Amino acid sequence: MLSGLITLGLLLVFVAIWAWAWQPRHKASFDATARLALEDDESEPATREDRP
Repeated sequence: MLSGLITLGLLLVFVAIWAWAWQPRHKASFDATARLALEDDESEPATREDRP
């Protein structure tokens, strides 16, 4: 009985997180986060090969 209730609770938590993530108001934030790895970072410190 207890394991069934825990499974049901975890399923409800999963569905709640899934519903929160798929709300349209989060799309812009998630798209910006997805592009972070592809953007160049101008403030990146110089590496050993870049120094004179």
